[in-house]
Amino acid sequence: MSTHELRISDRQNMELTGVNNVETFDENEIILETEMGYLTVSGENLHISLLNLEDKKVALSGSINGINYKPLNVDLKTKSKSILDRILK
Repeated sequence: MSTHELRISDRQNMELTGVNNVETFDENEIILETEMGYLTVSGENLHISLLNLEDKKVALSGSINGINYKPLNVDLKTKSKSILDRILK
């Protein structure tokens, strides 16, 4: 297992190591599979400026509003559904 580091500069640039995969991405949310679990980065005008999965490195730019980790065994499809949506399913 490699190490996982996250560095944010001025809420505009993020550099990560220990990234195994990019699960999904758009301008408002990027979900990465890291050594420490799934990492969700939310914000505006988000872009992947560096993607090197061989070296497990990723760099992001944009307005970063939040970051959140989830365990690797979590079903990502239910991550954004509210509790009410899951109950009424």
